[in-house]
Amino acid sequence: MAFLPRFALLLLMSVFLTGCGGNWLIGKWTIDQDRTLEAMTADQNPTPDEPGKGLLKDIVGGLQKGLSRVLLAQFEGVEVEFTSSEMRRVQGGVGEAQLYEIIDRPDASSYVVKYADGEIVTWSKVESGIRLKLTGDGGMWVYFRTVE
Repeated sequence: MAFLPRFALLLLMSVFLTGCGGNWLIGKWTIDQDRTLEAMTADQNPTPDEPGKGLLKDIVGGLQKGLSRVLLAQFEGVEVEFTSSEMRRVQGGVGEAQLYEIIDRPDASSYVVKYADGEIVTWSKVESGIRLKLTGDGGMWVYFRTVE
């Protein structure tokens, strides 16, 4: 009878230590442009309590939306695949692969990932898939959905 608890503990430890214990990054992902644009422009939509503030606000909002589309062009047609230790990025049949490690788990739905080249990024799990936090001012999120 003592064999069963030991076996269960050994199995649990092996699943946890090999990374198979729920790494939600593992899989193939592609950009969700509609969701990303929606998130990028969400703050620009006036609320009933705060109507638009004139032509200047409209111009700035248009420029931000155009800039967002240019920014998203770099992700168009990209497939990102995560294994337990490697991230592969393919676009138009050409790609790259690099090792990664999860260096922090700020909460149950976020991983801070360090790539082999030293870059550190934050990935989060969301209802529609996953999202990547871009570095820079504002910390915009790019959303990804599973490859169909």
